[in-house]
Amino acid sequence: MRKRRNIVRRRVRETFYEWEHGWGLAMARIARAPTLVERQPFFQDCLWVLDGAFEDGDRVRFELGVRALVDFCNEITSTGDAEPWWD
Repeated sequence: MRKRRNIVRRRVRETFYEWEHGWGLAMARIARAPTLVERQPFFQDCLWVLDGAFEDGDRVRFELGVRALVDFCNEITSTGDAEPWWD
């Protein structure tokens, strides 16, 4: 029984760090985003998904929102519409 309890605690800790890492990625893209990017409907949709997923504690939806946001930002910069604004 003791061994199982340690596994559960470790998984909770890892989940916390995964959320924290995902939120850090999202905030790096959201903070200082150029006005051109902020006004894009897809960017706004990503923010809506991230907000709802975080509020509901839905890790899968949150991860999908982060991936969509990162992909969108990478696409905007690769087309030359904006320079990378995140660190």
